[in-house]
Amino acid sequence: MLQTQANQTKYKPGSKRPYVIAAVGVVIDIVSFIVFVRFGINPAQAHVISFFCSSIFYLTAIHAGSFASDRRKAPFKTLLVIAFLFILILCMRGGIVATCLFTLKLPVVAVDALASFSTLGMVVVARKIILKLDDFHSDGVLLASAGAIAYLVVLRLLYLGQSNLLPEEAYYWNYAQHLDIGYLDHPPMVAWLIWIGTKLFGDHEFGVRIGAFLCWFATASFSYAYGRNLFGKPVAVGCLLLVAVAPFYFSTGFFMMPDAPLTASWAATLYFLERALVGGRQKAWLGAGLALGLGLLSKYTIVLLGPAALLFMLIDPKSRRWFGRMEPYLAAALSIILFSPVIYWNATHQWMSFAFQGSRRVSAAFHFTLPSLIISAAVLITPPGLVAAIIGLKSNLAALRHRTGDRRMLFVLLFTLVPLAVFVVFSLSHENKPNWTGPLWLAILPSVASVLVRSLERSTDTDRKPRRIWLATIGIAMSVYAVLFHYVALGFPGVGYIHNIRTLPVAWNEFGKAVGDIKAEIAKDSPKPVVLIGTDKYFLASEMAFYARQAASLPANSVGQSAIGSDSLMYDVWYPADSLRGDTAILVSLKRNELQQENLAQYFSRLDDINEQVVRKNGRTVGTFYYRVGHDLGACQDAPAGCAQPASQ
Repeated sequence: MLQTQANQTKYKPGSKRPYVIAAVGVVIDIVSFIVFVRFGINPAQAHVISFFCSSIFYLTAIHAGSFASDRRKAPFKTLLVIAFLFILILCMRGGIVATCLFTLKLPVVAVDALASFSTLGMVVVARKIILKLDDFHSDGVLLASAGAIAYLVVLRLLYLGQSNLLPEEAYYWNYAQHLDIGYLDHPPMVAWLIWIGTKLFGDHEFGVRIGAFLCWFATASFSYAYGRNLFGKPVAVGCLLLVAVAPFYFSTGFFMMPDAPLTASWAATLYFLERALVGGRQKAWLGAGLALGLGLLSKYTIVLLGPAALLFMLIDPKSRRWFGRMEPYLAAALSIILFSPVIYWNATHQWMSFAFQGSRRVSAAFHFTLPSLIISAAVLITPPGLVAAIIGLKSNLAALRHRTGDRRMLFVLLFTLVPLAVFVVFSLSHENKPNWTGPLWLAILPSVASVLVRSLERSTDTDRKPRRIWLATIGIAMSVYAVLFHYVALGFPGVGYIHNIRTLPVAWNEFGKAVGDIKAEIAKDSPKPVVLIGTDKYFLASEMAFYARQAASLPANSVGQSAIGSDSLMYDVWYPADSLRGDTAILVSLKRNELQQENLAQYFSRLDDINEQVVRKNGRTVGTFYYRVGHDLGACQDAPAGCAQPASQ
């Protein structure tokens, strides 16, 4: 571990040197920011340049020992770690700048003053952390873990409303605009959370995502309690750290997807089932039934915990008594009652959701996707996390085989392997989704956390390499999240964006404004209602529904491609083709060739030429989209070849 000068660099009582250095750093930050803004640099970019100016000054002062009474120089390795922390500080500061500029709309100078003083505070905290890095006893691990968790929570909160919605999030926002007790591809929980969030906080990105942010706290709380029950408080803290750092759990606390409430419900169900089956608590069955029911309202995959619980009760002698008690049956009944609205919705909609997630997936074309399942698992919980999980499963299995294991090991083993086995078998002949296995690793998380905590607390030669791997993994994950958030929300000076709107959620707002302006212009001359049709499955339709609505005073009325004969998920239900007959349509695509297809002619009496529109953000080109106007949607659909003559391309 890094050796610092902690014991040699104590401040003299009454020394004013640190305060002078701090004041000079703040002045450099503010003055350089004002100068760069006066030269025409965007404030969002100017804050990065001014930060680097003050950072160079701080690093020079630290290296020269100006913060210390004996002026001893800081080691080079310590400076590298400080530089890493400065990257985290910059990105946290970027969240403060974005919030103050775009949400609170404060004056530019006031924004930089707040950013500069917050930077100073974070620099002071960072240096104190560095001075303690050579002492990795249990208290040091606890302090470092708490710091990492707090940083990632605040980072998410600051950027929650500063990045555009992913297409999937915009699609689920459309769920909330058509509030119901069931949908084609998912249960309704994600829609309910978005509806509540937007009603309480506003119909914007923050309101859409706040439900996911709060779900993370439920996941973290139950994971902590679950780990503490199995292996004690240090492991529980390790579970909390992994839930904060691992990509899957970090993302479920930011993006509003069905995985957010699913993961929270999965963690709660695990906790209550462990208390019931291992702890023997009768009332825990009520919590398990409630959590499972809420999980079923979030995503169907949580049903896999049922067979795991049944198998545990069959194998574990002490748990067989529950077969003769009413608590497990009441828990199952409670979960079914909570899930009954979805059952009713399916019964009144030709069982379409159950078919979509069941028979349609099973009958899909052959795909061998086991390698991608393994790779996705490594991404979801990090490669060291996956290795530790595999080692934990093997050791638990070996201990049970040699009759040296206990019921806790059996619980961890079954509640990990039963769901995992289903996904592995499915991947042998079917396509899998990268996020599917994310929640199931919660069961093995205490075993992974024990490996993490052991490697951090011990200083033996055998633990030195694992410790370095874990520290590098945590550091890389934190820096990747921070840099990506800053890049998406504010960008970096001299760094442009990939010329593809779908690559990152950086310009959907600008895209929506451009589409909204086009629609408003066409609506002026059209005697018929104007609808937007995205020519992919649902991405463009969803983003246009959210952002074109915000950009124009008229409703977006984005209907999806079901109006032109293609599958568009819930848009098929919300906007039947017959209800749009005769409307003027704006076909929007990111690919020109999608608007050149000959079969489009059968849906319109006339098709206008294809137009190209460049999308820019902060003066930089982000991508291009194409649009084409079709007149009298569906009016000629009954004719053998339609009645539109393709316009020139």
